[in-house]
Amino acid sequence: MRYIYYFLLLALPYTLASQTTFNLRYHFDTPACYLTSIVATDSCYYAIGIYADTFPWIQVGSIFTKVNLDGTPVFTRKLIDPYKSFETRLKTLTPLEDGTFVTVAYSYDPYLKGMLMKYDDKGDTLWTREYLNPFYPTQTFIVPITMVQTEDEGFGIACWVQKTGNSGDIYLIKTDSIGEIEWGSVYGNTQWDRPYSLVLTPEGKMILGAARSNVHVAWQNYTWQNHIFQVDETGAVEWTYLSPNSTGLLGGAADMVLLDDGSLIVASRVGQEYYFPASSQVRFDKYIFKLNPMREIEWELTFPQPTPTMDLARLTNIIATSDGSGFVAAGMHAQDFPSQNAFSLKGWLGKVSPSGDSLWTRQYVGIDQLNNRHTIYDLKETPDGGFILCGESRNPNTLAPGEIAQQAWLLKLDQYGCLVPGCHITTSAAEPEPERLHLALYPNPAAEYLNFYLRAPAGVGSEVSFRIFDAGGRLLREFPHASPDATYVVSVWDWPAGLYVLQCVSGGQVLAVEKFLKQ
Repeated sequence: MRYIYYFLLLALPYTLASQTTFNLRYHFDTPACYLTSIVATDSCYYAIGIYADTFPWIQVGSIFTKVNLDGTPVFTRKLIDPYKSFETRLKTLTPLEDGTFVTVAYSYDPYLKGMLMKYDDKGDTLWTREYLNPFYPTQTFIVPITMVQTEDEGFGIACWVQKTGNSGDIYLIKTDSIGEIEWGSVYGNTQWDRPYSLVLTPEGKMILGAARSNVHVAWQNYTWQNHIFQVDETGAVEWTYLSPNSTGLLGGAADMVLLDDGSLIVASRVGQEYYFPASSQVRFDKYIFKLNPMREIEWELTFPQPTPTMDLARLTNIIATSDGSGFVAAGMHAQDFPSQNAFSLKGWLGKVSPSGDSLWTRQYVGIDQLNNRHTIYDLKETPDGGFILCGESRNPNTLAPGEIAQQAWLLKLDQYGCLVPGCHITTSAAEPEPERLHLALYPNPAAEYLNFYLRAPAGVGSEVSFRIFDAGGRLLREFPHASPDATYVVSVWDWPAGLYVLQCVSGGQVLAVEKFLKQ
């Protein structure tokens, strides 16, 4: 089995400091796994995730791993039990001042229980605490979604629970430093409420970001609202923001950044209902907005998709950059290829200025198969000013020998979101026409993966495609141009060593050519 599929180390002259970038796959000696949350330090990265011990999915365990700044694994710890699961599926790994870590999780044994887990810096589990649905035993469904550490070194945990039927409610737990419950409050009405994010104010209060909808009872004429509210130290609600239905279908506060003046930068999604006879669908685009201290929308920004999707095209994270230049959001971008009966899910990163202007967007496109799924679950800024992202790389199609369908994905980028050097540099209209279209490849020679992007004028669109030939002129790969901000990752590890040719073509005309070597 292949352990690390691709590694890339760069010293970029245009960065504020030398930055490492890489694109890694890990399987941790398991049939399937992925990473869900990551912590960046100045000497290493810590991450958690889940793995399957056997198929079918009857044993799900937790992974805790430490990797060096170049992505080399230092150690991996696994936690599994034949009688219960340990499902650390949430982006909640939190470092504590004593060098330990906590995260929320859930477990089936066989009833569903929420969990708080504490690890030492070697990944060994120090203790776990379990939490039942507040309506247990009538209802058992409970999933902790997000958490914060409170001023008294306790924890606030926002859970999604079931109260009656198929409705959803928000259950906020306040614990002490060892995870014992101090109080718990349920928030919701007859609608479907689900928590997504939680932030702590300087006064020690908690702001919850959630979604409210009628999807549990409606088949058409849906409502979707952003539901954001603040509670005091006892759980009492102090204020609530509920987006009016007149503003459209808004699919929840996936993540939030609290500013010094009390404003919130919110990563969300905006949808449109598509009517079908039996049951309509709401398809969403990525959406970011600023809510000022008066709970008024100050600015908003939508990132439309070629084809909006029900749940795949979404934002998972938003963070403020340490230099004050704006906010970086991570998520996924979906694309259909109807003529090839294929679908692709790509990693996505975008930066927004403090005033709500889009500064740049990036896509990370795997080309093993058009049906690849690349999912981002967590994002952090790194001490060198770049970004580290973790998630999942999955190929549901027929695999080559040695390939694994579902792997952990770790992506380190520079401060411009670049995996390949110079992806932020745009072409100039003053450049001669042949120089305005350029294929940038890295590395060359390539051993495991070839990464490239097309630097082109804005007018170059979907009619452009790429072809790769071997030295004998045999066509090996052909795939469409996804977007101007796409970086392509092509697996070459099983190709024979030798010379290959990458072409950019449109309408049968070759627009750009680059040669590369496979080691």
